[in-house]
Amino acid sequence: MNEYTRREEVRWTFMASIILVLFIAIAVVRLVTVQGKLVPDVAAKAQAQATEDLAASMKPCVQQAEQLVRERDLFNKAVAQAKLEEADTPGSKKKKPTAKDKAKETANEVAWSQAIPSYKIAIKLAQCKERTINAVGERPGATPAWDAILKAAEVKTPGEDDKPAQTEATKTLQQLLGGAPLAEVEQHVKAAETSLKEKASAQRASSENAMIREPLPKGVLSRQASVGIGVGLCVLTLLLSYISVTVASSKRASTLIPLRDAARQGKAGLQAAAILRIAAAHNGGEPGLVIGAAAGGLLTALLAPAEADVFVLCVMGGLLFGLGVQWALRVAIGPTRWRARATELAEIEKPTTPIVLVLSTVNPGLEPQFLQFFKGLSAEDAAMTVEKLAAQAEERILAAADANRM
Repeated sequence: MNEYTRREEVRWTFMASIILVLFIAIAVVRLVTVQGKLVPDVAAKAQAQATEDLAASMKPCVQQAEQLVRERDLFNKAVAQAKLEEADTPGSKKKKPTAKDKAKETANEVAWSQAIPSYKIAIKLAQCKERTINAVGERPGATPAWDAILKAAEVKTPGEDDKPAQTEATKTLQQLLGGAPLAEVEQHVKAAETSLKEKASAQRASSENAMIREPLPKGVLSRQASVGIGVGLCVLTLLLSYISVTVASSKRASTLIPLRDAARQGKAGLQAAAILRIAAAHNGGEPGLVIGAAAGGLLTALLAPAEADVFVLCVMGGLLFGLGVQWALRVAIGPTRWRARATELAEIEKPTTPIVLVLSTVNPGLEPQFLQFFKGLSAEDAAMTVEKLAAQAEERILAAADANRM
């Protein structure tokens, strides 16, 4: 900027800079700190429901544990009655079956039929171990019984007509389950069910009022990129405004400074005419562009802070709107600032032809018509017109002075 920069250009540029910094600072803080809306925590309710379902799934486990204790006792009695421990030792000579042997086979069949319920329950109960441990952890007292149940569940089911396999399976099950502390497993499973019920109840109560924040929507650009682009556009508008002011003031200087020599050479009208024409031109700078961009960004940040992409669009829309308003105001104001601007330039150039005299010949309210006529003249004709107007104004002043003396 130089001495040809108008005071109003400096004032508007300063105001636009302050507004831009203030508005964009508020907008950026709002966009960076915005959080999603508070909504009911569906996941908490789902978790509570899942825990309730898990607790409900433990009820059959409790029933199976209780049944296994009862069936194991019946199984032990059946084994004792069958006297499996008195079976023939391996390698003994075969002999013709006696009535006693037939009775023993019948006893073996009875024992296997008594083992089947415990066997089937063990298979089902083995599936409850992991859920039970996840709920209340391991219990040393129940570990041997769990191991026995798991091994019993792995016993291969003998064929219906395979009496030796049935006898062997019966012995294996009796060895595994006969002395196992199944009551510990029963207590373990019941504790797991109780714990899960209490946990589900607590989760259900807390989920009724549980709230979470929705994630911010993802746009075409990331939030950081959108904010950066929006702020960059605002800074760019301010830079363009500075450049516009600088170019306008430099153009005035390049036009008026060479005319100083012309004024000294007797062409004062050229200097005065140039001042009048330059004063009729609008201001440099684009404050509307700057303020519009800043206002668009701030408005978006306040009304739709979650939509980062909209911030960029509204900054662009705001700068176009601000530019339109600026030009509309320039058209509406017209040449109302022409006299003040011409006087301001005259203070800098101090032309030989007093600008005040020329301005006094233009009636207030007729500035648009005068400027329309004046801009249509060539440089030489404009200079002659200015000199004539100044001379007419001087003559009127002298005539008025003479009239006052008389």
